[in-house]
Amino acid sequence: MSVRDDLTAAAGHVAGLRRAVTALSKELGNTIDVQRLRDDVVRLADDVDLVARGAGVGSQDRAGGPGEIVFITDEEYDPSLWSDAEDEGVGPSRNH
Repeated sequence: MSVRDDLTAAAGHVAGLRRAVTALSKELGNTIDVQRLRDDVVRLADDVDLVARGAGVGSQDRAGGPGEIVFITDEEYDPSLWSDAEDEGVGPSRNH
């Protein structure tokens, strides 16, 4: 396996771990232990990204270029980000 393949596999495993922790959070609630586990997964994702950038595989500025691996987190977006967005094909909500 190449370094790129190993890093892609590591990123995939971290993404799987993130999904598992999200499921645990839904089942167990947002306890301090679940929060710590979630923080650990974020740290692992950041570490994989740092190793990838250090190896010249990932993007130095996280923007991504041709052939570069860009790791995108599965974290929930802030709902306020979408407050003025339109639903595709439906248009804006009209509250008259």
